[in-house]
Formats: sequence, structure tokens, C-alpha cells
Amino acid sequence: MHGPATSRQPRTAEVVLYVDLDGVLQSQWVMLHPKQGVYIWPSRAPGRVLFEWAPILVEVLRPFPEVRCVLSSSWCVRPGYGRTLKRLLEDLGWRFIGGTYHRCVFGPDVWAEASFREKPRWLQVCEDVNRRKPKRWLALDDDVGGWPSWTSQNFIACDGDLGLSCAQTRALLTERLESVHLDLRAGG
Repeated sequence: MHGPATSRQPRTAEVVLYVDLDGVLQSQWVMLHPKQGVYIWPSRAPGRVLFEWAPILVEVLRPFPEVRCVLSSSWCVRPGYGRTLKRLLEDLGWRFIGGTYHRCVFGPDVWAEASFREKPRWLQVCEDVNRRKPKRWLALDDDVGGWPSWTSQNFIACDGDLGLSCAQTRALLTERLESVHLDLRAGG
């Protein structure tokens, strides 16, 4: 039988921030080598390190304790959600409630994994929103292709070389989080 497992519903929250890693919390030039593991391609992004912009996200989210994060990255599949979470800062890792792909939700089916990988990022996120059903959601990603116009207030595009180190991106994320926070406080 193919398709997602239904034995476990994903965790949710009132406000969910979908977070890509490559091009958001670190340079987009990330490689996965069977022996070396995950690393940043030195010739494409000299001096860059993994998760170097994670402290920026910690600071931006600090005034918004209700926000929980969902990993929306190829890292969900390889190296995997659990291994990825172990690498995140403790100040950030506690906010994560799942990934757009997780074997606990989809099961260990190779077909389900392949089907997930073929979907564009915007669809992976939107399908996860439909599963989790948060009151409000935002997505932070450098994969800008194909996001429907109806997601324009939810999607925050990152420059893959700058990620959250870009002041404009941080300002937009903060603005959107404040708007969501005020909307929830007003009962919306």
C-alpha cells in the first residue's frame, strides 16, 4: 500500500513558521557527502559555516513565544528530522514541532519519500498546513518558485547567499510576526 501513514497526527500550534535551512539559516551552498556528511561548499561560499544565521532567528522569534517551527527542507529526508534537530541551537530546537516530511507521519515507504521529493516546496508546505491546521502560518525559504499568489502574506523569500543575515528579510519576518501576533490577540 502506498501513501501517507495515518497512525499519527502531526503536532501543531496556533502560529507555525516553516523554516528552510539552506539559504535561510546558512548559505545555500550545502553539500551532503556519504563520508564527510553535511558541509558548506568552500569554493562557492568561502568562510561560511552551517547554521551561522540560526542565532538571528532565535533573536527575531524571542518576542513571540507562541510561534513554533516546522522544518521545510530537504534535510527532513537526509540527514533526517531527528539528526537535523540535534544540530540546531538549543534556543531554537525547542520550537520545532516537526517537519514537512517525517517518517512518523508518512511511514518508511520509499514511494512516499520519492513522491515528497518531487513536489515543489510551496506544495510541501501547503500540504503540511492542511495537516497541522495552524491558525496562522508563515514560510521562510529561498526556494521562491511557484508560490501561489494567495500565499503572498505567508511567504517570506530569502536570498540564498544571505539568508537571515539580510536586514530586509529580518525586517519583513519581524513585521509579519508582529501582524500575526496582533491579529491573534484581537481574536482573529
